[in-house]
Amino acid sequence: MRPLELARLATAVENGNPVPPDLPDGNGLIIGITGPPGAGKSTLVGALVTEIRRRDKTVAIVAVDPSSKMTGGAILGDRIRMQNHHADPGVFIRSVATRGATGGLGRTSIALARLFRGAGFDFVLVETVGAGQDEVDIAASADATLVVLVPGMGDDVQAIKSGMMEIADIFVINKADRPGVEQTINEIEAMLSLSRESDRPPIFRTIAIDGTGVRELVGVLVHLAPKARPRPDAQWLVDHIGVAVRSLAESLPFYTEQMGMKLLGRETVESEKVHVAMLAAGPSRIELLEPVSPDSVIGRFLVKRGPGLHHVAMRVDDLAAVVQRLELTGAKLLNKPRRGAGGHLYVFVHPGSAGGVLWEVIQDQGHQWIGGAL
Repeated sequence: MRPLELARLATAVENGNPVPPDLPDGNGLIIGITGPPGAGKSTLVGALVTEIRRRDKTVAIVAVDPSSKMTGGAILGDRIRMQNHHADPGVFIRSVATRGATGGLGRTSIALARLFRGAGFDFVLVETVGAGQDEVDIAASADATLVVLVPGMGDDVQAIKSGMMEIADIFVINKADRPGVEQTINEIEAMLSLSRESDRPPIFRTIAIDGTGVRELVGVLVHLAPKARPRPDAQWLVDHIGVAVRSLAESLPFYTEQMGMKLLGRETVESEKVHVAMLAAGPSRIELLEPVSPDSVIGRFLVKRGPGLHHVAMRVDDLAAVVQRLELTGAKLLNKPRRGAGGHLYVFVHPGSAGGVLWEVIQDQGHQWIGGAL
């Protein structure tokens, strides 16, 4: 793909258009590079590009800069730091702004990375903002995540341990010519011993400004295998809408008598401490949920928010495949697949992963409430 054409596609993606559906998936590696401000991430990216090109591999860079909360603008200065590569036809650099997004990425950063991988680049380096412990979104989509630290961080290492420490596939101690390298490594290893019993990531020392240690780091990167990528799923269908009510006895007459909806069945799900009434609503259903006790999930929901919409449930053919896709893409699940009202298998997706909506994903097991008849 010609650079001008790729640049136009990248601009379209930044403006909210999808990645072209006919674009191949590509075989390149998406490498996330994150870490606190001042760790030298941009300098390290430049050194990585030099070494990757020395190996005759192509590379695209997505450099994310923070947007100003006052003006909405961004400096987009990473290309200045990488100007040694701007005329190289095997290198494509795109700077993007966060535009209010959190997690260290812009809203279109991962879509751009997939665009560049589909365009045939061997490596796509995604450099995040450098915002601290919340900067973990890149781990959900990258084939490998590099966490870049510097010697002498002390309490800063403690401060980021609940975020970036857990997502690292590789640690890089940059500016390794400074004092305190061994202490920083010891601090990382001590925290890893508490949080990761196995599969502990390697730790590399680099001096990005002169390339020290970068050849060894790229030597590991070139032998990485891409993570399993989720395949498209079968058609999604709206199965039901869950509504929390204080009393089925008081609520049902509105639906059955005033609305004229057919009651499909009632049951109590002991594991969830909830009484359920299911009503037909065309090809979908309405699920009324009454708490068995105040300490149940629905009971607490009513105390906090009152009666009303609780969740939206989508039906799929293969729940296991959907769960795998959600986990690979970093969505937070509230439970492992288990059986609910009517016998279906289900999982809940945390509202934080779904734009504030509690989603239930279910797989029909041939229970009696599907199809509008008992």
